[in-house]
Amino acid sequence: MLASAKLSTKGQIVIPKAVRDTLGLEAGDSMLFAVDGDRVIVRKLALSDVLREADAAYREKSTLSVDQAFDGLT
Repeated sequence: MLASAKLSTKGQIVIPKAVRDTLGLEAGDSMLFAVDGDRVIVRKLALSDVLREADAAYREKSTLSVDQAFDGLT
């Protein structure tokens, strides 16, 4: 499937209906963006993606402390 969309002045893109229907996207779904050279890969973010990233960060001991996570937010 090939579809196109225009970038708004606010940096927003509407995902064409045919693409949303094919991927089963619904309002409120979170999307994951990956840049590969001059391409952007977009996919629905699933809980399994979040858990996999959290597990990898934990195993690599690269998780943030509570203080680090909230640094600059207050």
